[in-house]
Amino acid sequence: MAESAPSPSERPDNHMDVDATALRGLAHPLRGRLLEQLQLRGPATATILGKRLEESSGSTSYHLRQLARHGFIEPAEGHGGGRERWWQARRGGWSMSGHAFRQDPATRHAADTVLEYYYGERERRFRTWNDLAASAPEDPDVQRWKAATMDANHPLPLTPEEAQKLSRDLMDFMWRWKREHVPESRESAADTPGTETVEVQINLFPVLARLLEPEAGQGPEEGSSGPRA
Repeated sequence: MAESAPSPSERPDNHMDVDATALRGLAHPLRGRLLEQLQLRGPATATILGKRLEESSGSTSYHLRQLARHGFIEPAEGHGGGRERWWQARRGGWSMSGHAFRQDPATRHAADTVLEYYYGERERRFRTWNDLAASAPEDPDVQRWKAATMDANHPLPLTPEEAQKLSRDLMDFMWRWKREHVPESRESAADTPGTETVEVQINLFPVLARLLEPEAGQGPEEGSSGPRA
């Protein structure tokens, strides 16, 4: 999901801009979890996902069809032959304007539901990795991946126009890097030895000076010089 879509020169042909109807179709707790599984762990069937999420295959099958109806997932090619259909996340990705949807009373509830889940899960995954790296530095996965991970913060004095260009450039770079370095045949880490799903999280937002002011009663008492024993 992205607030800023890639530019026309970089976006895949089947990239989707989420409209209000699709947003409402995603605003269901189980659908968010199903989509997350397909995005992070690759193609799966309703039965496989039901076992992972402790849901009935009938329920997962229904909600997968709804996700497909709204364009978030698609049949996974090369996984046929069985009785069950395999699904994968939309290969071209999708973008949505969370701010616009939250400002519209008609879509605010659906947008809040979707964004609250995705922001919460994104932070949880980041914290889970950091907690593992801190508590088990000798863990084989930590040893293997610690040099590749990063957590960077770059405050920049920008105008809104410059920030918008930076946002677009970052999105274009990600799509271009994926196209040039990740083979199309690599559907997921699960079927590619030596790989794991690597999540790149990008936040770009203004740090408004007026929001940095401490609220009344939150700062140190007047006349105090700092913490006291």
